[in-house]
Amino acid sequence: MQFVKRLRDAVQRGEITCSVRIWTRPHVKRGGRYALGAGAIEVDSVDSIALEDITPVLARESGFKSVVDLLKVAKHGRGRNIYLIRFHYLAPSASPAGGGARALAGAPPQAPASGTGKKNSARLRQRILTLIAHLPGAAALDRGPHMSLEVRGRRFGWFLDDHHGDGRVALNCRASAEMHDILQRLAPHQFHLPKYLGNRGWIGLWLDVPRLSWSAVELALREAHAGVAARSVRGTAPARSQA
Repeated sequence: MQFVKRLRDAVQRGEITCSVRIWTRPHVKRGGRYALGAGAIEVDSVDSIALEDITPVLARESGFKSVVDLLKVAKHGRGRNIYLIRFHYLAPSASPAGGGARALAGAPPQAPASGTGKKNSARLRQRILTLIAHLPGAAALDRGPHMSLEVRGRRFGWFLDDHHGDGRVALNCRASAEMHDILQRLAPHQFHLPKYLGNRGWIGLWLDVPRLSWSAVELALREAHAGVAARSVRGTAPARSQA
């Protein structure tokens, strides 16, 4: 089972006993042994989890400083299914003779999803409102068919419905460079750089696509809200952007 170089010694010492992988399907099985150095990893369990299950505690248990650090390396191939793998390391003397362990392969390529037409914008709007209601101090203000997403009067995102007649429903919001990369990996069929704002550190997520990942949407909203909320407390929030 493959790990980034900086984690391998801790895995072999038994300090790291779990890993999060994002695949199209599991590529290890319970009881399977996978080569690592002179020894091997034996898998104890493989469980499907949701994005919100990846907590800071789990990130540290997996050898990473934060959830963002974990997600930057957890993606393999084009999969979007998240798996928590628990394992233990077998020293060389405990590994089966003649190898018996195989290296972990990445997920095979998967064709991108095709569009299925515009979904009900009222339902999508309501779902965004539900997510915003759980962000401290956040508000969604109607701006014609759109909504300005703000915290303490500072904008961190837009809900856009048929923006400039494009016939699409989308979420645009501020994002760090790390979150930009994570969202592009987690939801490539939703991710895009919005016109006018993409070169100013904003990202876009289409909401009118098949197999919509609300976990990716919630992750984007949480980070955008947290960044702008922190700046507003310091009194250094950036100027509001126009849709």
